[in-house]
Amino acid sequence: MKFLTLLICTLIVAQSAAREIDLVQKLRAKLHQQAAQQPETRVVGGADAAAGGAPYQVSIMNTFDEHVCGGSIIANEWILTAAHCLEWPTKYLLIVTGSNDYTKPGAVYEVDYAKIHCQHNKPMYHNDVALIHTKTPIVYNARTQPIQLATQNKMQTGDKLKLTGWGAIKAWGRHVTQLQEIELKYLAHSSCASKVRNSDWLGDGHICTLTKEGEGSCNGDSGGPLVDANQTLVGVVNWGEACALGVPDVFASVAYYRDWITKMMTPQGVAC
Repeated sequence: MKFLTLLICTLIVAQSAAREIDLVQKLRAKLHQQAAQQPETRVVGGADAAAGGAPYQVSIMNTFDEHVCGGSIIANEWILTAAHCLEWPTKYLLIVTGSNDYTKPGAVYEVDYAKIHCQHNKPMYHNDVALIHTKTPIVYNARTQPIQLATQNKMQTGDKLKLTGWGAIKAWGRHVTQLQEIELKYLAHSSCASKVRNSDWLGDGHICTLTKEGEGSCNGDSGGPLVDANQTLVGVVNWGEACALGVPDVFASVAYYRDWITKMMTPQGVAC
């Protein structure tokens, strides 16, 4: 009887481990296939970022040393990113800070939980925001600093904005290890709606940028920061048409989601 009980327990543990391995394999396969999916986001047409030029930028990595998404430090235990970046279970995620090369981190922090907007993808590509909480407080220094959140959207068409990230620098390419930056231009919502492939994907919680063909975003920079001239976080990379095809890139508006963000950073903030 004891042998039978032990055998059953062993089989249950083995099945559970097999399911987890299968999940990891599927997630890794999806990460590698993202370059062939649309809409996605990555920096195209940019240049190497200056050392310490984006101290709020983090790489969200998995425990298999793969870059998953970008994110922004907004407090010493909180990272703002895109909801679609959290398909990986939090136990497989790490936060890399303080470096322009995520393979040579200034520091690495484990994740204990995340808060995802409950209306993510309701409708499609809307409410694509999430918060990640680190197990230990992030230590600030010259290359690791939080960024202020935008309180309102006062931008006008043509205003200059900076995007940073580790996405591939050409269509169907691999993620780069050296942080890239590019100057983009704000595009009014009405103009953006007339230029994107599907205006139903665009909502009040989005802002857009558009410069020219060959400059823009694609996969690998999802969740990363869009920053204005005052070094204020105005956008979170959501989606665009791969890659830098001369059509708008779309970001979650930080000002629009500010109340949700600040509430989620408190114990009273319950998310999905």
